[in-house]
Amino acid sequence: MMMNRNQKVGLLGIIILLFQTNTFGQKNEFGLMIGGSNYQGDLAYNLVPKETNLAGGIFTRYNLNKYWSWRNALQYGKVTASDENFEDRRTRNLSFQSHIWELNSVFEFNYLPFGSHVLTKDFSTFVFGGLAAFRFNPRTEYKGNIIELRPLRTEGQNRKDMYSTIQIAVPFGGGVKYSYKKNWVFAFEVGWRKTFTDYIDDVSTTYPNRDEQISRSGLLSAELSDRSWELQEIGEPLSQKGDWRGDPNLKDWYIFSLITVAYRFTPINCWPSYIKSYK
Repeated sequence: MMMNRNQKVGLLGIIILLFQTNTFGQKNEFGLMIGGSNYQGDLAYNLVPKETNLAGGIFTRYNLNKYWSWRNALQYGKVTASDENFEDRRTRNLSFQSHIWELNSVFEFNYLPFGSHVLTKDFSTFVFGGLAAFRFNPRTEYKGNIIELRPLRTEGQNRKDMYSTIQIAVPFGGGVKYSYKKNWVFAFEVGWRKTFTDYIDDVSTTYPNRDEQISRSGLLSAELSDRSWELQEIGEPLSQKGDWRGDPNLKDWYIFSLITVAYRFTPINCWPSYIKSYK
């Protein structure tokens, strides 16, 4: 049966609509992340593998084209460090732990044309970069208890000098990704966070005067400010007011190493079933 002009226009419209729906669906992904988190700063000038902690998150990804994607994620990681990991830092005897919650938005660039389109690849390396906001709260273990450090003002801060536990970071990194059939994307990535705070570990500047610290913030603050006294061979605090406790010129970093699994939303192909825009 011959189609008239209106029928041809209608069929063409259906084909275009199916193509556009398929394209829209394959641009959107939802995924999960799991892996490890690490810290680098005043209490760890090198990465310490045994201080790797569990990390994870959820994300959405919008594929702008076969090279560029836009990803938004909520991520969690725990970071820890201790002076006992470094022989030249042992007498300082500081340690900390902190949960980090991060919201980030990054752009990914695929080195190969990646996706489920015709003439795209199932495998590619990629890099990413963007902006993040994160929250942290340094704590330490003392006499079997977990103590929050910021309220203790361990470096003699006054109210104006108190650091904020909500900060901005610049996430960047890279990895590899693999597309399985149409709907699944697996990846491994390592991402560094350049922060603008030196207090993720509650260590940055100099020691306060111990007597003044006790008078202003209490004995617990003074005891956790300089913990060298806990070492049996020392028995008393070593620091004097103004001695370096940390290096304020070196900001803290944290790192996520993650395996990600994403589901790519692809619509069910309706009639005519032979109309396919992708492999």
